[in-house]
Amino acid sequence: MTTPSTDNYMLGKGILKFDRFDADGNSTGLRDLGNVPAFTLQPAIESLDHYSSRAGLKVKDKTVTVQAGLTAKFTIEEYDKETLALALLGTVAGRVINLMKESKIEGALYFYGDPATGIRYNARLWKVTLKPTSEVGFIGDDWGKIDFEGEVGKDETGHPTNPTGELEEILES
Repeated sequence: MTTPSTDNYMLGKGILKFDRFDADGNSTGLRDLGNVPAFTLQPAIESLDHYSSRAGLKVKDKTVTVQAGLTAKFTIEEYDKETLALALLGTVAGRVINLMKESKIEGALYFYGDPATGIRYNARLWKVTLKPTSEVGFIGDDWGKIDFEGEVGKDETGHPTNPTGELEEILES
């Protein structure tokens, strides 16, 4: 698409899947996370400024980036046992969720875009450490939801040319 164009406006929808890694870092299989009403990616940049002390008024003379990262945030609405295990750092054994059995949850995160309008994108993040960021409510007057934040790491062994992940425009056929 060219810019400017109203075809570029986004009313995003899509499917989010997670491939939880086992204790050895191996894939356990891609799993649909159900209805996910929110999914965002946010770069995080930290800079260090330098100021000249050659005159009475300090003037910024250089800025360097000292840290860069990417964060994925999403909300899940379906309370199945695998989702609850993610939210409560647990493991699943049959019909039981063993709470707080894991110190961290790591895996790959895949988004398959299917917007109501706008350009369709798919995202693949090779290594994400998930952190639940909301309470898991069991009584309430509104639909239940569970919020997550994921710190995106690098997989230089499995994806040496693009270790963080990728966002791909999907052309309609």
